[in-house]
Amino acid sequence: MKEKDYLGKLVRSTAGHDQGSIYLIVSEDPQAAYAADGKRRSCTAPKKKSKKHLQALEHALPAVEELAQRLRRGEAVREEEIRKLIRSYEREYDICQKQTSLKSKEQ
Repeated sequence: MKEKDYLGKLVRSTAGHDQGSIYLIVSEDPQAAYAADGKRRSCTAPKKKSKKHLQALEHALPAVEELAQRLRRGEAVREEEIRKLIRSYEREYDICQKQTSLKSKEQ
């Protein structure tokens, strides 16, 4: 069975005290991924998370792929970039949720 590749992806934590938090995966090994959010967890001190406790987010923004490519090349990613990316995702996701809620109320 092939392991998922999480490097450079936005993920949501599905277990632990940080359940529901959104992170960018900045490195990984076969069992764990190392996650940063640009606030509590930086790229230099990422949170170690078991891969089975992560959910890859489907609504990826174009900026996610740009950061992923930089991480794969071993280039540095600034904390501000991670924070901005997560905020953009949260805004986009909230808009989608509100639209879905409005459509269901209309029916």
